Amino acid sequence: MKSQAAPAATVWPTFVLLFAVTPAAAAERIGQPAGLQAIPDEVAAAYRERIEDRQQRLLGQPYLQARRLERRSIGRLALPGGDADPAFADIHLVVHKSGATLWEVWLTAPAQPMAVERWIGWLDMEAPDSLARRVWSHLSPTGGGASAAPEMALPLMVLRYPDASLPELVEAHAHDLVKLLHRDQSPQRFKARFVDDELAGDFCRREQGLSLMARNGAIDVHAQDDSAPATDDAPLPRNTLPLLITLELLCLERAVLRSFLDRLAGGVVGTIDDLVALRRDIFDGLEEYYGTLAKTHGYTADATSRGEVLFGIDDLFDSVVDRLESLTFEITTRNQQTVNRLGFWLTTSFGAIETGFVAASIATWYYATELGAVLAWTIGVTLVTAMGIAALLRWTMKP
Repeated sequence: MKSQAAPAATVWPTFVLLFAVTPAAAAERIGQPAGLQAIPDEVAAAYRERIEDRQQRLLGQPYLQARRLERRSIGRLALPGGDADPAFADIHLVVHKSGATLWEVWLTAPAQPMAVERWIGWLDMEAPDSLARRVWSHLSPTGGGASAAPEMALPLMVLRYPDASLPELVEAHAHDLVKLLHRDQSPQRFKARFVDDELAGDFCRREQGLSLMARNGAIDVHAQDDSAPATDDAPLPRNTLPLLITLELLCLERAVLRSFLDRLAGGVVGTIDDLVALRRDIFDGLEEYYGTLAKTHGYTADATSRGEVLFGIDDLFDSVVDRLESLTFEITTRNQQTVNRLGFWLTTSFGAIETGFVAASIATWYYATELGAVLAWTIGVTLVTAMGIAALLRWTMKP
């Protein structure tokens, strides 16, 4: 008799969709998204309190005091769907000092058996009827068309499994977890070795926690933990918030780097003041890359280093730095040209004036009573000397 497959584990799934938008694209939006209801005050207040508390612990008080990020709750979008689908999406907005924005969409689904195919369908940005695409159509400046895709769309998938331990969940659903991590829609299974390698990339430090990251998203699993009673009924476990904040910064930094790369792609143009202002903006915008993200706590260091590679942030940073060197060279060259030009005219002016004084003295001696002749000699010699010095300097400055 053929044995029946074990029933799927029941989990509490929550998804946070992160849509990063460059400053130029964010400037195209006029007003707030339409069709939203207000988020209940207690929900919005709890969101800000929990996030800001973790931000202070993770990033430090000086970073918060610099006000590089502005966070606000935007509204709640009602979602049609079945009993297992999220009933609504709570939408929040994080605005970076540079103008880059991050739409943060929280989707909380009821408890249900592991159903990764359904969840992957919710997160598919290519499917016009998916939850992710439906939400983005309300947030995109141009109605969610293909040309208006966000700079980065990254889901954080959080699964609570309070009924058993993490090893039991992994033993039963290892392939499902990796499939969800990569949002793989193929009916063919991954190789067992690949599944083992992906699970070995777990960077969570908690006994009953699993944290994985891939190019298509991140997953955070919290299983039953007898040493820590489950009293946290918030949409996201408190231990997930550091990972969420790290992903926020990574998404924003990618949008900031992309904006600088776009500004530099057209060549180094503008006045010296424009170029200096651009270089200052670039150094300021890179704070999250070489400053804040580099100084986060140890339990997010792995997430940061992995994310910078997986999301192409390191490559974008290298491209910006390469063009920044060209920008610096252009500023230095133009400054040197300005100094040379100034020296050229100062030499010409002072040389002509000095020669004019000498000519005036000689002319006064010859034409003691003829002021007009003295003046004519002085002006004539001054002009001839100026033209002679200018011609000589131009000839010597030729390459």
